[in-house]
Amino acid sequence: MKRSHTKTILSLTVLLLLQSADAWALQPHVGGEGLFTHQMAHVFFMGTLIYLYLHTRRTQDPVSRGWRYLRLFCVLLFFWNLMAFVGHETAVHLSRDEFTDAGTWTEQLVFPLSVLKLIYFVAKMDHFLTVPALLALFFSLRSFYLEARKETAK
Repeated sequence: MKRSHTKTILSLTVLLLLQSADAWALQPHVGGEGLFTHQMAHVFFMGTLIYLYLHTRRTQDPVSRGWRYLRLFCVLLFFWNLMAFVGHETAVHLSRDEFTDAGTWTEQLVFPLSVLKLIYFVAKMDHFLTVPALLALFFSLRSFYLEARKETAK
């Protein structure tokens, strides 16, 4: 019976993969409601990160390495969300004429640079926050794993 389920799941997966379309990493949010919903998701995510940070600070061991890394992850990802929120908001106020090769991988801002363009440019550097945040999450989970492994070895 289990073999039958495995074959069915594998067959459906292959069928779905053969019929899939392009999935781009960066998706434009066409229309106001797409961007509005996306911005609401950033605000909601920031709220959950604040809650997680405060909850782990209040209820967990404050000196545990794993919990400190998890709190660092929350802080960095909070600021990433804030940066992304600002970046999306500034992008709305920039026209396509302010870019060369708009919509391509070689897209660049056109000179002269204004304050709005500089804010947009800095906001697009969000990977400077996401990479350290994901490293903090990795070290947090690794610390939890090593602590649990040490406990089971006793």
